[in-house]
Amino acid sequence: MPLYENISITPESTAFKHCSSLAKGVSFSGEPDITLTWVKDKTYHKDYIDLADFSRCISLGEGAYLESLDRVAFHCGRVKLTLVKRNGFEAGKIIIGAGCVLQGTAIIAWQNVTVEDHVTFGPGVTLMDSSGHPLLARGTDDEAARTPVRPVLIKEHSWIGMNAIILPGVTVGRHAVIGAGSVVRTSVPDYAVAAGNPAVVVRYLTEEQRETAG
Repeated sequence: MPLYENISITPESTAFKHCSSLAKGVSFSGEPDITLTWVKDKTYHKDYIDLADFSRCISLGEGAYLESLDRVAFHCGRVKLTLVKRNGFEAGKIIIGAGCVLQGTAIIAWQNVTVEDHVTFGPGVTLMDSSGHPLLARGTDDEAARTPVRPVLIKEHSWIGMNAIILPGVTVGRHAVIGAGSVVRTSVPDYAVAAGNPAVVVRYLTEEQRETAG
């Protein structure tokens, strides 16, 4: 069974400066929960987590806004950014584009979660590029090595509704809309509106709406 070793950091810390790249105008409301995690199989149990492995693993674009206070109209917890290093693999990366809005958003990156420019997340959205364990044979000495990882991509100007969950391997297209509470396990095309559990495309933006969206 793998061991989990964690370092929690804050935006004011030297460690965060080492792990992140911030463009102009990035702002925080409240303090996000930022965690560096090393998941290690038995071969690596005697080694210790090294901050150097997480250098520049978080990128926040110009004007990105992270809301971690429960002061919005709907329930909203802390933004949670978790970077995971697995055995000898490179640590995961979280890339947030310009003008993005995160409200109590949880992002778990074992490899890569990329959010392009001007994406808005309703409160309580979760994005993950790994379930964190293999489907079968849990508790073995090679569990971390067998854990599947598939990158996530959220394309520009999309809107992700409150409490939606974006699962590993999903791409959400440009100007797409994901309904509140949806569980998205397959990719969503550009300009599509998807909702449900599992999420399915229910319609596409009209030509008028597309012209307005740009």
